Amino acid sequence: MTILHFIQTLREEHRKLPCSLRAWILIPGIAAFVIFTGLTFTLPPGPLCDEGMVLFMEGGCDWGESNVFFFSKLGLLIGINFAFIVAWFSGVKSIRAFLPHLIVLGALTVLLFSDPGCDAYYGHPNGSIGQMTLEAAGFSATGIALLRRFQTHSRLLLVPLMLAWNGLHIAVFYIGLTFTHHWTWLHTGWVAGVLSLLGYCVA
Repeated sequence: MTILHFIQTLREEHRKLPCSLRAWILIPGIAAFVIFTGLTFTLPPGPLCDEGMVLFMEGGCDWGESNVFFFSKLGLLIGINFAFIVAWFSGVKSIRAFLPHLIVLGALTVLLFSDPGCDAYYGHPNGSIGQMTLEAAGFSATGIALLRRFQTHSRLLLVPLMLAWNGLHIAVFYIGLTFTHHWTWLHTGWVAGVLSLLGYCVA
């Protein structure tokens, strides 16, 4: 298969997605959600761990960065779960149809690889949006694999499957904390790698 043929096939697969799931609709929609919620429900400045925030949603440094991290992750998680629900009821099974979304997450990981203002704030890593998008890519890969594997089953399976998928994400996150620290690249690699590997095995 030539590169041009692959791109053409990819475009055709992507066009089969429901309109709300196409990359040029879903990705700006998530960005708009992040901006709206961040400006409307702004959290107090300061480390979110001091505000009682669970570690799974915490990240960033002082004076607003905590808001950027929290609402970005919230938007990504809600957006990915929304895409899963729509794809489930629309009968989407193609992994290639979601490649543009994964490519965007990969590009954001490279572009936002580091945040110098937060890398060592308070004397410990505070991560970057690039790490968050890499973890989101791993989470998405598992979801796509679950769609491919279980979509022909009863629709009653949707809720328990989503609970198991999200629960797995949280479990992998906290298991990683037993041997590394949050917002280090080792922890990010663990989360993204394990979720992607599990997705590959399921698919």
